[in-house]
Amino acid sequence: MDLGRLLRRTNAYRIVKNDKKRGLFHAYLLLDKDEKYLRDTLKFFAKIILCGQDGCGECRVCRLVEKENYADAVFFPKNGDKILTEDIGALVADSFVRPLEGDKKLYVVVGAQNMLPAAQNKLLKTLEEPPENVVILMGATNPYALLPTIRSRVKTLEIPPFTEEEIVNELAESCPDREKLALAAACGDGTVGRAEELYGDVQLQRRFDLAAEIIVNMNSSKDVLKYSALLLKNRDDSGRLFSIAESLFRDMLAERTGGKAIDALALEKVRKAANYTTGALINALEKTEEAAKRASAFNANETMLTEWWLFAILEGKHRWQK
Repeated sequence: MDLGRLLRRTNAYRIVKNDKKRGLFHAYLLLDKDEKYLRDTLKFFAKIILCGQDGCGECRVCRLVEKENYADAVFFPKNGDKILTEDIGALVADSFVRPLEGDKKLYVVVGAQNMLPAAQNKLLKTLEEPPENVVILMGATNPYALLPTIRSRVKTLEIPPFTEEEIVNELAESCPDREKLALAAACGDGTVGRAEELYGDVQLQRRFDLAAEIIVNMNSSKDVLKYSALLLKNRDDSGRLFSIAESLFRDMLAERTGGKAIDALALEKVRKAANYTTGALINALEKTEEAAKRASAFNANETMLTEWWLFAILEGKHRWQK
């Protein structure tokens, strides 16, 4: 897989390349939902910033950045997933040291959404009054975990969801079952990492069919009890089911509002679910996103969470009837 081939098609790539010609901003916040490949994506942009050939991938600088061994590029965190106050303290102190090899120093913060508030506040003064020749590149999967004062002092770059076709083309070599790969891309969130995860799920087809069936056929409280019992009987991984349902509702809403759906294959399964108004789809998407977060973050009771989700979607359908 060549992740750079996808990233070169983004506005974020064009912005950084243009900024390098005119003068780089002192701090960037790169938003990317693909947590699995966030570090690799940040390395891609670090090479553009530091390489004399805009990230050629072959020169000494690019090779050292890839290994995180370039003297003027420091990555945080070194271990674990939390950015500690001590990490930011080290960044601030080191930022006053002149570059050793090039004309600028780059600090790469991976998973900035995990920065503790104390660490964010410590970084704030450096963002307000950055030392000369210093660039800070932060990567986050969720911007709202960052303080508004941090977000207001950085230039934001966004990696958009990739299309089903783009993901399938990039993963075709490592994921040889083309039909299953297409389904994994259709059920994902437009990221390569999520598609790879779903491709490895032996229950993917069953979960997809069940999520589509629930969306199309759930119209009463009896259906809620029916599908809740079915999920319990199969001991389904509700987190993965929520994720698939989220992608379906997202594309249904995009199609309804004239936007661009990511996954054409998934839409074919749920187009006959005509009893969802725009309001019902917005509600269903919000509740599904919330259910997915609860399933992953709070270790919630699976049965209770599933029933809450089903009833919330059903209630929204009735509330937002035409």
